[in-house]
Amino acid sequence: MKFVCNKQELLKGINTVIKATYTKFQKSILECIHIVAGSTLTLDAFDTVTAIRTNIYGDIEEPGQTCIPARILQEIVSKFPDSEVTFESQEPSGVRLSCRSSAVVLQEMDASEFPAFPEMEGDSFTLKQGDFKRMIDKTAFSAYMGEDKPVFTGILFESGEDTLSTVAIDGIRLAKNTIHMEVPGAIRAIVPAKSLKEVARLMGDEEESVQVSFGETACYIRMENTDIYTRLLDGEFMKYESIIHKTYKTRVKVETKLIEKSLEMVSVLAKEDSSNLVRLEIGQNSIELCSNSEYGAAKDVIPVLVEGEVLKIAFNAKYLLDVFKVVEEESVFLEFNDSLKPCVIRPAEGDAYLYIVVPVNVRS
Repeated sequence: MKFVCNKQELLKGINTVIKATYTKFQKSILECIHIVAGSTLTLDAFDTVTAIRTNIYGDIEEPGQTCIPARILQEIVSKFPDSEVTFESQEPSGVRLSCRSSAVVLQEMDASEFPAFPEMEGDSFTLKQGDFKRMIDKTAFSAYMGEDKPVFTGILFESGEDTLSTVAIDGIRLAKNTIHMEVPGAIRAIVPAKSLKEVARLMGDEEESVQVSFGETACYIRMENTDIYTRLLDGEFMKYESIIHKTYKTRVKVETKLIEKSLEMVSVLAKEDSSNLVRLEIGQNSIELCSNSEYGAAKDVIPVLVEGEVLKIAFNAKYLLDVFKVVEEESVFLEFNDSLKPCVIRPAEGDAYLYIVVPVNVRS
């Protein structure tokens, strides 16, 4: 095997696939990046859950393949000067990497043992990368972070009559994002949020397309030069519709940026307290936000439009801020029933998203 490619192009390919390398045990073939020099130059990695494959440009002089530990390969290439990098097999089981006056010989693993990249299954559909990335970004923060409820560490994809939605739940909050499009068949699949976050980071031009399909056990995502495979999570996702209140006693219309800036200000002190608590007092035409800690007290009042009853309620400030940081619309509705029931956050117009945040039970 022998090929030559640009250092930055090679490093981009390495950084694309390295998140899918297996890190729990060294000396495993899965800790490697699999490099194939054939009709094209291909890099792929697989961590038993997610596989990523990408093509990069290179001048292939002799075809072949190799497997090199990902961390070592990344660090070596990143230290090379910005120039052309040459890969060349070296007997009996090594690969020589050279760049200008620098050269390194690395031990390789048996590339024939590396798993074949899974073939795409199921009916596929296409959407813009910008839309797909937003669906992930606007829900992934609500996925569960622990290990005791694996099904909730994923994002649910579900289709409607002419919609595709993503939903994430961690027990304290819910995030749902919806776009209007037709997809083939009925979709209800749970994809690991960790894998989807990596997919979102790889998304390029907003207008470029991404091809998605769901098989019985896996999700497949294809972009121009990169393919991603990730296994679906087993289990039954919560029937979340039952926790969405259809009525409210208090409804507040507020400017998104206004409440985001207010929450950021009072959070300076709130985060110094272990509960990260912010109290909201909803009046006739304003919300008073306040927080306390051993360092002092903060208060801010913002104007809003209020329907219904006045209300005092408290939240973990981070959970509210996470929502307002991803909302792009100018204003939103906050809907309440009482101080112990979840707040529902909806767009002022349309049905593009829905968020639920459970309040904190505090004494008056």
